[in-house]
Amino acid sequence: MSIKNILKKFKRLSFFDTFKHASTYFSGTILIHGLGVITLPVFTALLTTEEYGIINVFTSYISVLIILLSFYIHGAISRYYFEKDKDDFSAFLGSSFLFCNISFITLGYFVFLFRIELAKIINLPSELIFCMILMSYLTVCYYFFQQVMIATKQSKKYTFTEVTWQYLKFLITVCGLLYLSDTYFMYNNVNHSYTFMGKIIGEIIASVFIVAYTTKVLFRYLSFSGMKTDHIKYALSYSIPLIPFALSSFILTSFDQWYINSAVGQAEAGQYAFAYKIGVLFLGLITALLNGSQPEYFKFMNDKHYAKVSEQVNSVAKLLMLGAGFIILFAVDVGTLLSSKKIFLEALPVAPVIVVAYIFHGVSSLYNRGIYYTKKNVWLALIVLLSGVLNIFLNLWFIPLYGFTAAAYTTLVSYFFMMLLSVFVTTFILKLPALPLGRIIKYIVLLTSVVSLNYFLGQPDTGLVPLWIAFKLGLFCLLGTILFFNKIGIFFNK
Repeated sequence: MSIKNILKKFKRLSFFDTFKHASTYFSGTILIHGLGVITLPVFTALLTTEEYGIINVFTSYISVLIILLSFYIHGAISRYYFEKDKDDFSAFLGSSFLFCNISFITLGYFVFLFRIELAKIINLPSELIFCMILMSYLTVCYYFFQQVMIATKQSKKYTFTEVTWQYLKFLITVCGLLYLSDTYFMYNNVNHSYTFMGKIIGEIIASVFIVAYTTKVLFRYLSFSGMKTDHIKYALSYSIPLIPFALSSFILTSFDQWYINSAVGQAEAGQYAFAYKIGVLFLGLITALLNGSQPEYFKFMNDKHYAKVSEQVNSVAKLLMLGAGFIILFAVDVGTLLSSKKIFLEALPVAPVIVVAYIFHGVSSLYNRGIYYTKKNVWLALIVLLSGVLNIFLNLWFIPLYGFTAAAYTTLVSYFFMMLLSVFVTTFILKLPALPLGRIIKYIVLLTSVVSLNYFLGQPDTGLVPLWIAFKLGLFCLLGTILFFNKIGIFFNK
């Protein structure tokens, strides 16, 4: 059978359009996360565990500032684009962009004013607060571009820009790290290495270049005719309920790192962040699949083609399980290969646990799309807020007892709870069209069964042993064959 015929048959699959855009997004994710993973030896060699922890905590707080200083207004962009009775998207985008700039400048000034007090609370040098504000502003400007590209199905331009940004950040960052490698400053009356500032300053410089380009592209899609009241009202009514949702999401993803940094130590925060970076590769796949399926999902919902929504979710769930299986099986191998210091390897066994947590996050996200569609965002806030409170409680209880290892398991429990809430709210309260939950559970059971073979028969915590790598490859192929067995025949039928 020729490759041309195989491609024709592949295009006949119901999820081809979603897969096409998702694969573009995920190819970018692979290049970006691949860069992040491949450069781990560089960063772990040039940075101490304390500095590595500072950088990751700094990065996590940028997400908080983006939410608070912009009112999360960029979250309404793609939803407005898919409104059937709206034809003034350019004006809406212009109003939102102006409001965001005014809000950021005003609120950012007050954050800078109290930078010393804030730095003490979050256990970071006060010099980083201005950098945090600036990086947050640049990132939110980029998010405007990102939302427009996703809504208009320009996955290639989005991916190319995202990859360019990340690689440019790395190149400039390395120069900064090398330049500041022997520089020290006084922090809390202790002489600390200043090397980590090379990474932060390098990322800011790269972001300035990329945002200059994305803003130029964005201006093709927006028109400035003043801030119209109807536009700002729509944007804020949609985005403000998402603020507690987004903040609670931060709690779920970052509170553990923050708490480890503050209560246990910056070195332990760096170790956990290293393992988390391996496990969070799976989040890139989730994001790619959600971005790729979003336009088709809104179209299906607008046209009331609920059976197609269910079919799309079924296909996405299979791809999620396949990706999760690969990362769970090979997380320790990848981490072992890429760490320059043995101290980072101590946290690697928790990486598969983080991946399992994100499986529940992915399923929850598939259900939460219905809440976005109906614009009942207050339910999203409630779901994630309750999950975040549970996460805080569990971390405060278990991390002092069991150290940073407990953080992975508290994340898993919190995301499982969030999935249950998402299913309950969308099914029984909002009464949205049913999704194939039974099949999703079946896929999770299948994944668990295959991965369990590695833990019972293999060596899950041993990296870079050829025999066990071959064994795990066999398990991965087995998982893929079972998941997509009913699709294989299409390539052999005439």
